[in-house]
Amino acid sequence: MNIFVDINYTLYIADRDNNQIVRYYTNDTIGTVVTGNSTPGNSPSELNAPKGIAVDQYGAIIVADSSNYRIQRFPLGSTVGTTLAINSTINILGQVRDLHINVNNEIFVTDSDYSHVLKYYPNNGVAVILAGNYGSGSAANQLSSSYGNFVDGNETLYVADYGNNRVQMYLIGATSGTTIAGITGSSGSSLMQLNGPIAVVVDNNGYIYVADYGNSRIIKWTTNYSMGGICVVGCTGTVGVAANQLDSPRDLKFDAAGNLYVSDQNNHRIQKYTIQQPTSSCSASK
Repeated sequence: MNIFVDINYTLYIADRDNNQIVRYYTNDTIGTVVTGNSTPGNSPSELNAPKGIAVDQYGAIIVADSSNYRIQRFPLGSTVGTTLAINSTINILGQVRDLHINVNNEIFVTDSDYSHVLKYYPNNGVAVILAGNYGSGSAANQLSSSYGNFVDGNETLYVADYGNNRVQMYLIGATSGTTIAGITGSSGSSLMQLNGPIAVVVDNNGYIYVADYGNSRIIKWTTNYSMGGICVVGCTGTVGVAANQLDSPRDLKFDAAGNLYVSDQNNHRIQKYTIQQPTSSCSASK
């Protein structure tokens, strides 16, 4: 379940297994299906295993329609999508695991099949490769089964490099990344290691939060990479259903107030945490 939280604190969920997008307004306990249905399909009103999701400045929902190998845009209030990009001979697009949209409506797409990150400009269905243009691998200019991505206001790109157990940072224009979390090729549960990092987000203070999928925890990394991470959610060492536990977290996002939302995949829930700076402690509120 990938998630997105807009400036009005509305939560959007890409419900992969049910092939639909679900919206929750603030304080809703029952969501509204805004597009798709329980049956997978490839018509303009259908989805097949949607994963990445974002909402643009016009209120349109942008969806990584993963198993249809396309990116769909659903205008505000519409259940019928238009195709922004699709796999073709001039635009190779595999399974999209995540996407991010900036204020210029440029879309940043993580394609795990080809272990790279793509950038789509508005009204152009042909992508530019930003990261991972040298095949799957563990070198600084490679990625392996890349999943989540995040782009900050300076267009610095952060990639959850799942297969290499690291998070890579790419300054604008760079083709090689710098490891800022985890150890390349080293899977583990220490605070220096990650085990299948699957999503990444950066807060307004520049702190990096990683959904450490295999360890069922959320790790915060400061700008001093050599110090290792700080566990902020799921720090018990075991999976579970308690408010301070997770089971295979899939995605994470901040809202405008700095609350952290976590898609707790195997518990089939979305958790909301108040992150208390600078102590890095947190509490779950739903």
